Amino acid sequence: MTAIDVRRLPRRTLRAGTVLYRIHRAHLEPWFFDSSPHGRFNPTGTPGRGTCYWAQQPLAAWVESFRTVMTLTPGDVATRALSTIALDADLAVRDLTVKRALAAGVTVAITGGGDYTRPQSLADALQGISDGLRYRVGHDPSGKLMAIAWFGDAGAAAGAGLPAATTTEIPDALIDEARRLFRYLVVPPPL
Repeated sequence: MTAIDVRRLPRRTLRAGTVLYRIHRAHLEPWFFDSSPHGRFNPTGTPGRGTCYWAQQPLAAWVESFRTVMTLTPGDVATRALSTIALDADLAVRDLTVKRALAAGVTVAITGGGDYTRPQSLADALQGISDGLRYRVGHDPSGKLMAIAWFGDAGAAAGAGLPAATTTEIPDALIDEARRLFRYLVVPPPL
């Protein structure tokens, strides 16, 4: 397995004003930097650091949240919320979605599959070097949906100088788009 050379990873700047989306548990705040071993790009080998996952499209946030659970109840959806931010400053990330990333050792295996060892090692190597990374959503077989793994101090980060989030219920239009494009179903539970 080829090691990833972080110095050769292409850079991308997400400009101030860029809008990002996150679906999360409705009773929790949107800004949480996860350091558990359960997130693909969590820097598990760097104590005190974590990752907050945002998406470039609302549908990408849906797919990363619900993954392969294709039949949901209205209650399943209601336990989640959609948060939206607009970057208030530029965000510098490493871009795993461009062809030039292959020269650094990146393949689609880094964003797909169940083994998080390499992606978490990459996240560890990027601490102090980059604000995060841009990647293709692993649960989108077309490879067109994009997400951002944003690095920060582990834990809840309310009021920590991050962009303010607007949080709403998941809109019907997004549920309809997920149904139409991915065949997710939201149906009442059986009586």
